[in-house]
Amino acid sequence: MPASERSVEGDDLRLLKDADLGSLNIVIAFGGWPDAKRVATRAAEYLKDKLNAEKIGEIDPNALYNFAIQRPIVRIEQGLMRDYELPRNDLYAWKGTRASHDLLILIGVEPHISWPRYVESIFRVVDLEKTHRICLLGGLIDRIPHTIEPLVSGVATTLQLVEEMKIHGVEPTEYTGPSSIHSFILRESQRRGIPTMSLWGHAPEYIVDADSRTAHQLLSKVKAIMSIDVDLRDLEKEGEMLRRQLDMAMRENQAFSQLVQRLELDYKVSRRKPDYIK
Repeated sequence: MPASERSVEGDDLRLLKDADLGSLNIVIAFGGWPDAKRVATRAAEYLKDKLNAEKIGEIDPNALYNFAIQRPIVRIEQGLMRDYELPRNDLYAWKGTRASHDLLILIGVEPHISWPRYVESIFRVVDLEKTHRICLLGGLIDRIPHTIEPLVSGVATTLQLVEEMKIHGVEPTEYTGPSSIHSFILRESQRRGIPTMSLWGHAPEYIVDADSRTAHQLLSKVKAIMSIDVDLRDLEKEGEMLRRQLDMAMRENQAFSQLVQRLELDYKVSRRKPDYIK
């Protein structure tokens, strides 16, 4: 059967073409609840575009979403239906150099239902023996000012990965509460013996659009931990431009400036350690 028509029996993944991959890393980003201020998907899209990763597959959304919650997007021009778009889940592949692993990038939308079915589609397309690591990207809203270095926290399935995260400035997560599909994938990866981590960029609550500054910080951690050879300068410039815009807003808006100053003080207090710990 031609690759463009091939599907993996029992799941929703459709392979558009074969990808001859060796030892590989996997990076996954979901829009929706785990993507505050588009930190995760902006980082993954930049990585995909900068590496010129090739689309090799997609996941059929029909059995995975409640379309009353995640409404399909339509495009109508002068009364004529032009387009009808469901939530997209696209898989991209990139062949690494001799010194680096190959890479799979999945950019999608967190499904509303059938998480086991969705995750099984992901695992069935890869050779588990060749899979080196999986990295899930997330974004969360935090009471944190844009005037400090963006914070990245994380959770992993092995103590070795936790130690590596700490070496690269990722703070181990302390959390109890509702979870995203990240937690389900972490559990399934652990069951299969695949080292997996979930890294989260903390975005200021007042940023309106994509937080490219935090996305850059998140992707810089991924680059270091996963040894991905990618140029981040364009995303860094994007983040610097956002920082300048927010600084200008502080100069022009006293109420906004006071808000940022309060967040700075709260952050310093929350990070302060007692003298006996220092």
